[in-house]
Amino acid sequence: MPPLSAQIQGSEHINKPAGNDSFMNGSIILIMAAAFFYMAGTMMGTTLIVGYSHALGASGEFAGIIAGTMNIVSLFCRPWAGRLSDRIPMKQFSIIAVLLMIAANAGYMASPHASTLFAARIINGIGFSGLSVCLAAWMSSLIPLAHIGKAMGYYGLANALAMALGPAVGIRICTSLGYRAAFAVTTAAMIAALIMVLLVRRDGSRSTPRTRARESTPPITPTQQPQHPTLRDRAEQVISIRVIPVAAVFMLFAIPYCATQSYIVTYTETRHLSVNVSLFFPLYAVALLILRVAMRNMFDRRSFRWFLWFCAACMIVALGALAALNNNGILLIASIFMAASYGIMSSVSQSSAVRLAGTGHGGRGNATYYIGLDLGMALGPIIGGALYANVDLAWFYPILMLTMPIAIGIYLLMNRNGVNSRVRRP
Repeated sequence: MPPLSAQIQGSEHINKPAGNDSFMNGSIILIMAAAFFYMAGTMMGTTLIVGYSHALGASGEFAGIIAGTMNIVSLFCRPWAGRLSDRIPMKQFSIIAVLLMIAANAGYMASPHASTLFAARIINGIGFSGLSVCLAAWMSSLIPLAHIGKAMGYYGLANALAMALGPAVGIRICTSLGYRAAFAVTTAAMIAALIMVLLVRRDGSRSTPRTRARESTPPITPTQQPQHPTLRDRAEQVISIRVIPVAAVFMLFAIPYCATQSYIVTYTETRHLSVNVSLFFPLYAVALLILRVAMRNMFDRRSFRWFLWFCAACMIVALGALAALNNNGILLIASIFMAASYGIMSSVSQSSAVRLAGTGHGGRGNATYYIGLDLGMALGPIIGGALYANVDLAWFYPILMLTMPIAIGIYLLMNRNGVNSRVRRP
């Protein structure tokens, strides 16, 4: 069995790109715009949902349940979303998913009490799981494999900028106009995403049942009898098993980022630090934009191993800077290195997931990648809350640094033992 690095690198070195953006077209740009609008609206709502729940009368425990429900529902829906996006027209699937998100955000805006907010959060989780998987699969299906790294880098940039700018805009609108006005804006963002999807002319290529059967089933000779599907075969119907190591590695990058996203304000206030913490995510967004543009040709030329070591080192520096935080200069350093770690690794992991899943299976590959992201988004605040409640805050970020040696250990283990099958070639 080939090691993980050989599988990823084997697909990375097919038809090296010429170093230009010739693959870009109107459909790809519209898909990236749709991704920006839906992710910005989602992150804006996620930032405000706990406070809004309290304003509608939810207890502390119920507010936490409402906030976490979207990611929990999304986590369980991801595998089926991936399978559906490989089976039905991607434009049709995206329209259904974004309509669910419009309904959910309109429900937030009009909710009279916390229980209706909880119901809307469930609908949001279903729509979010479907739209995030389908848009990424749709995007990857329109791009030649030789350009997949650079293209998914651009797609990841749209998502990452939305994740950075959405919360800042949401907080400002909420402060000025209130929660319902803020959720009116998130609803408008979802409507904008729907318009972008409707304007896309090219539907994505997907595997048909006959194609999937040819890829997954070896030829049967007259003397052979069909074998019963194994547990692995059944699992491959909903996720891409070969992508699991990449998703696990990325989850360990998402945990410290999401813990920071949830607790950086509380962390600085509790430690009485004289820093303008509201600058962290705008600085992160600017740094990520510069890095993604500067490194755009490296995504198809450098190996997953190279990016893993580079991004892990940057994450250690970012968390170290946050541990030593005492002025805005160190905050700037932390934001730059966080962009160079989590921000870059998100694109690298997603493009590797697409390569490993193979042509016609981008839905399942992206679904498996997003399972790692969902777990990171869920575990980050949970681990952050446990650390905040039980350890000296001086150890908050040093303990989160442990995620990086664990990520490298998972990679080295999978690289030594290999995974169970080769990446599909186009």
